[in-house]
Amino acid sequence: MNIQSIVLSEYQSNCYVVTVDDVGVVIDPGEPSPEIFDLIGDRKVLYILNTHCHPDHIGGVEFVRERCGAKLLFHREDEPIFRFFLGEKIQPDGYLQEGDRIEIGEAIFEVLHTPGHSPGSVVFKVESERVLFTGDLIFAGSIGRTDFPGSDPHAMARSLQRILELPGDYTIYPGHGPVTKLSIERWTNPFLQDLIPNPSP
Repeated sequence: MNIQSIVLSEYQSNCYVVTVDDVGVVIDPGEPSPEIFDLIGDRKVLYILNTHCHPDHIGGVEFVRERCGAKLLFHREDEPIFRFFLGEKIQPDGYLQEGDRIEIGEAIFEVLHTPGHSPGSVVFKVESERVLFTGDLIFAGSIGRTDFPGSDPHAMARSLQRILELPGDYTIYPGHGPVTKLSIERWTNPFLQDLIPNPSP
C-alpha cells in the first residue's frame, strides 16, 4: 500500500492518496487542487472518503469526483455539516457507518465511528498495514477541537480512549500536521494522559 499526501487549504489540511497497485482512494480532499491528480497518476480512484465534513476536508470532493468518477462517502451524521458548507446540489454516493469494510485491492479500510470533533467523524483503520487515518481526532501532540457546532467533548474523550486502547502500535496519518505513532502519543501527548490508566508503547 502506497500512501502519498498533500497539504491543502489555508487550514493546512492533509489530503491522502492511498493506492494499491492500480487502484486507490482519496481521503479528505480539502480544496480543488490539480496537484491531487499528480499523486493519482494513471491509477483508478474508487472512492473519496471523508473522515468528517468540515470545509477544510471536503472543499475538493466534487472536483475529484467529476474527474475520476469515484464514489463519495462520509458518515451520515455529518450530513448537516456537509449541506451547510456545500449546499444541496452535491450528493454523496453512500454513507459510512461503524464496521464498514472498504476494499482497495488487497487493503481493507475498516470504518471506526469516532464522534467528538464532529458527530460523524470516523477513523479508517487498515489492519494489515497497522495504519490509522484519524482525521481531526488525534494529531501529533494534540487532539481535535470540540468547540465547533456539533462537537461533543465527552464523545471526544470516549473516541480517543477507544483508539488508545487498540492493541499494539499503529502509524497515525492525521488530518493536520506530521505523521506520528500511536505508541508515541500514548506516552507524550498531554491531552491523552488522563484517558488511559497505564500507557504502554
